[in-house]
Amino acid sequence: MAAMDPGEEHTRFIEWAQSNGVNINGIAPAQFKDRGMGIVAATDIKKGDRIVHVRNTSLITVAQREIQALEFPTKTSIHARLAAYFALQHSKDGCQHRPWQDVWPSQDEFKDILPLHWSKQLQDLLPHAAAVLLTAQRSNLERDYLSIHAIHPSISRDLFTYVWLIVNTRTFYWEYPDLPNAHPRLPKKRPQLTADDCYAMCPFMDYFNHSDQGCDPKADAKGYSVTADRVYKAGEEVYVSYGSHTNDFLLVEYGFILDSNGCDSLPLDHLILSQLSSDQVQVLKEDGFYGSYTLSPTTPTLCYRTQAVVRLLTLPSRRYTAFVSGTDEGTGDQGKVNEYVIGLLVKYKRQIMEIVEEVDGLKTGVDVTTGQKDALLRRWKQVRAIVKTGIDVLSS
Repeated sequence: MAAMDPGEEHTRFIEWAQSNGVNINGIAPAQFKDRGMGIVAATDIKKGDRIVHVRNTSLITVAQREIQALEFPTKTSIHARLAAYFALQHSKDGCQHRPWQDVWPSQDEFKDILPLHWSKQLQDLLPHAAAVLLTAQRSNLERDYLSIHAIHPSISRDLFTYVWLIVNTRTFYWEYPDLPNAHPRLPKKRPQLTADDCYAMCPFMDYFNHSDQGCDPKADAKGYSVTADRVYKAGEEVYVSYGSHTNDFLLVEYGFILDSNGCDSLPLDHLILSQLSSDQVQVLKEDGFYGSYTLSPTTPTLCYRTQAVVRLLTLPSRRYTAFVSGTDEGTGDQGKVNEYVIGLLVKYKRQIMEIVEEVDGLKTGVDVTTGQKDALLRRWKQVRAIVKTGIDVLSS
């Protein structure tokens, strides 16, 4: 896909970034038709070339004195603190991050691509896994807004939602390697840090688009770097990997899906959990096998947890016990397990066909944009393909 000149505001931002601790080597931001911003090779790049480095002092984290000075209550999430900081900076005269903020996605862009802003009609048509993720996202946003509104009532809900989504879509994982273990500016004692505590906003690196196979960003005490994972020709887009994420996750959290995603899968909980008796639920919880059942378009098609729960549903309890204890690999029972799952998938495939027809028939306008409809339709067709592949593999 041809890349276009991104415009003057991006040129200004690059100059600002380079004067603020960002080293850029052989790459440049570019605008892609119908796909937003990304990074292209400005010249031929060799595998192993370091193409960008963001100095640790250029990162925005809650360990910064400016954010610590806001004195948030202890229970305020790291996500909320960063969002509040940017909200307070947003309209301030002489804001030091203005050139960066000027190249962020707009509120209107978020409203088009992120399911959080979609109409209820569209949200109700999301695949089950995406709907679960959206519910959790909405709950986290509401929790964070209420905690910030209590101490900064001047921040409007609209502005907070916008900057909260900026943080949500543009942070990198950062374990504060530049700070000693007992440093007072760590959000928690180092052994207690979780992924939700390790957020960093990374100027320039947030230009990169995601691919399931791309450059792997690396962090150390000096900052964040991206090294070329292969040879790139001038003009070719350079991707990074955000992690092993399904397309449901990418849609809800970032507002896009990949046409080809080796990490994609289909959660089966909504098909299986309703089949369990209360006694079976108790057994699975005691054994650590309750929930998180997955169908994959690649081998193995059924995850081990799914293999276990279906055995409990279809076989004598001793066969289930032998399987989960590891005394029997369950090969002799595999046909019955596959047959049961095929039955669930065939029934679900009929439901998917009805949903695809409903989405395809939606009229576009104020409540449903063409982009939203297309994304939802594409995702359901991907789900249908995963189900079809599952049926074919389990039937063979």
